[in-house]
Amino acid sequence: MSEVLPFVRVPAVRPAAAQVAAVWDDDPSPTMERHFRRVHETRMLGLPFLNEALDVAVAACERVGGDWLAAVVTPWSIQLVLLPGGGTLWCDTAAGMRHTLSLPVGNLVFIGEAAEHASDLVPAFQYCPLITPPEGIADTDAACAIAREALATVLKPLAASVADPTGALPSEDADPNPRTPPSPSRRAFLRGRS
Repeated sequence: MSEVLPFVRVPAVRPAAAQVAAVWDDDPSPTMERHFRRVHETRMLGLPFLNEALDVAVAACERVGGDWLAAVVTPWSIQLVLLPGGGTLWCDTAAGMRHTLSLPVGNLVFIGEAAEHASDLVPAFQYCPLITPPEGIADTDAACAIAREALATVLKPLAASVADPTGALPSEDADPNPRTPPSPSRRAFLRGRS
């Protein structure tokens, strides 16, 4: 009788444990701007994909479900950033791991990020990249307009009705489950008249 050795599969790389994030009571925009400026001046300095026409800016920041959702512009991306505010959206997520967030527009995937250094101003956040890299965007004002529009869009529910190919919207009294009559050829086939 052969002996079967138990085998435990171990992943090659294990993600770091999720860092428990501190709650932001006040608008985190000024601290986020300082954090991303520091990242730009250190870790991102001189990288070839940067759009040097863009500066770091928090285009908009709103409380959503008790947490903070911001539209952030950097020379390397335009992104949505989620910070904990003691609400219902935040879930501690390890760096590099994904968290699906339910927003009025639908589900969006955010990626966990944690401080690499004790001096980092924002210890933990989640981001959803929108435009990476932001090539061809002329200046920070244009990038902020795009970021604000993106934030406004994700905070609006999708329209319940979809326009048909002709561009006409369905009437309010239309049958919600319309049935398409079978084509004459199918009808003839089923009646034995092919």
